[in-house]
Amino acid sequence: MFIFIRALLLVLISTLIMLFLFYIRFTFILDTYFQWFFNDVRDMQQYDYIVVGAGSAGTVLAKHLAEDKHSVLLLEAGGTAPFFLDIPLLGPLIQNTVYDWQYVTVPQEHACKGLINNQSRWPRGRILGGSSRLNYMAYVLGHRLDYEKWFPDFAESVTESAESLSISELRWNSDFAEVILKAIEELNYNVSSVNAQLDTDFMKVQLTMENGGRWSSDKILYEKPNRLLTVCTHAHATKILINSNKAEGIEFVKFGRKYTAIAKHGVILSAGVIESPKLLMLSGIGPKEHLQEFGIKVINDLPVGQNLQDHILTGLDLIVLNESLGLNPSDIFNPMSAFNYFFFGKGPWTSSGIEVLGTFHSPLHANKSAVPDLQLMVLPSGVSRDNGFILKETMGISDEVYNKYFTPLLDKNIVTIAPVLLHPKSTGELRLKSNDPFHKPLIDPKYLSNEDDIDTLIEGLYFIKKLLNTNTLRALGASLNRKPFPGCEDQVFDTRKYWKCYIQHLTMTSYHPVGTCRIGDIVDTSFKVYNMRNLYVVDASVLPSLPSGNINAPVLAVAQKAAYIFKNKRTKERIGQKQPKSYNICYVFNVCSNMRSIMRKYATLNL
Repeated sequence: MFIFIRALLLVLISTLIMLFLFYIRFTFILDTYFQWFFNDVRDMQQYDYIVVGAGSAGTVLAKHLAEDKHSVLLLEAGGTAPFFLDIPLLGPLIQNTVYDWQYVTVPQEHACKGLINNQSRWPRGRILGGSSRLNYMAYVLGHRLDYEKWFPDFAESVTESAESLSISELRWNSDFAEVILKAIEELNYNVSSVNAQLDTDFMKVQLTMENGGRWSSDKILYEKPNRLLTVCTHAHATKILINSNKAEGIEFVKFGRKYTAIAKHGVILSAGVIESPKLLMLSGIGPKEHLQEFGIKVINDLPVGQNLQDHILTGLDLIVLNESLGLNPSDIFNPMSAFNYFFFGKGPWTSSGIEVLGTFHSPLHANKSAVPDLQLMVLPSGVSRDNGFILKETMGISDEVYNKYFTPLLDKNIVTIAPVLLHPKSTGELRLKSNDPFHKPLIDPKYLSNEDDIDTLIEGLYFIKKLLNTNTLRALGASLNRKPFPGCEDQVFDTRKYWKCYIQHLTMTSYHPVGTCRIGDIVDTSFKVYNMRNLYVVDASVLPSLPSGNINAPVLAVAQKAAYIFKNKRTKERIGQKQPKSYNICYVFNVCSNMRSIMRKYATLNL
């Protein structure tokens, strides 16, 4: 009977997943045809600012600029989100769809050995709202010392950016969340109920959530529609138009047709840690020798694409319990769960998958006055719980590894306590694959190329062992999954050599890449690209280093900071304009003549 019920459940799950994926594809096609039919894009249109990328940074910045009486064009390569994408529980299903860029790293030499071809999948949002539409919604402020390294007053931007967001406490959590917090207290670590950027705290995670549904950055575009803000979806930016050292516009393709948009005051790249540096390099701004490989005229020799960093984690499905305390299929498929979500914004469907977060110092970095080097991420389930229908594919776990290690755990009570490496010493790079703007770039994070990163993650696993030895978790019979990880069978379980092998095989991205256009190398503290005029980058790529936590909150704060800089610039210009004016008709005609020459120049380029 049990086998029959299990088989029936698997058929139900697979059917529902297929229906949902069909729904996503169908609504995308409808949106595409709708936008094509009502396409009102005009070539050679002029705006004060052009913002490329409608993700967390781009939407916030575009809105602020429009509110400050600027005409703004916001370009987004993807479409708009259909109904149902706000359900937090469905987040993993959106990955690997048309709303995801579906990036994959190059094969890793020292890591990701348990993944297909040693490659890590990097989902990035190709949709209004960007990756805030795909992420796990965790709102984490990080550590105060993170910000002091970036801007003296950056912490204020973090606080102020939160005012325009919808941040919520968990509306549902498994019983395991309470248990793990009690075990953490037993180890004398601080458990807080406030998301404060202070030191090392553990807490139930706060989420970017509104009435139980996902809050993503595109929501601010609908709060107060502004006629000065033009949003153009399905528009793939292909080149920055540069005259000498001045950015004058953007070339983009929409539905196979090439358009040009002119920017009076500035072009702002908010396309993310991958597309922003890619667009810079395609436009002649980047490492000289690399650009010359593809015949790209070098305008500005800068180390674009270098210093790529990412948070990585390990420890999936490592904890086995004697009791069922996590998120179960029965919680998800209970009709009352759907009822509670749609009518009250509560219940298991509001779960983003993360319940408890916290940071701490490992014995290798015991200086409590420094930033923490490890984060703990507690999930009420594991990769094995969906029988390989979703998470196996989204994470790129190989069939061999899944069948040998995860499939046997299907009938067990599995939860995940994952250590996250906060400040890796390994840094990678992003390079062009060709000069074709529609080719994906080569992404090489060079995970675990510095062995200190492995040692730090091992200490994270040892911290989990301390948790398992608490009275709280021992009472539940909590233990490590002692099945050797495929590829590590020749190592003695629970030795440093085994854990090193384990980490090198089970190396997972936390989806937090930064640094490819970092401040100090590519842009200054006003986000302006060095040696350029009217060209800016405002997104995760400018962060000089990784924050001590999830990156969505800092990225939103970066956009807030940039908005103030642009606003102050506008204020100074207005003050300068208050002097008595004397109009010179020759000056007026010269300006018009220059504008016509620019328009003719780019019209010729489009022929």
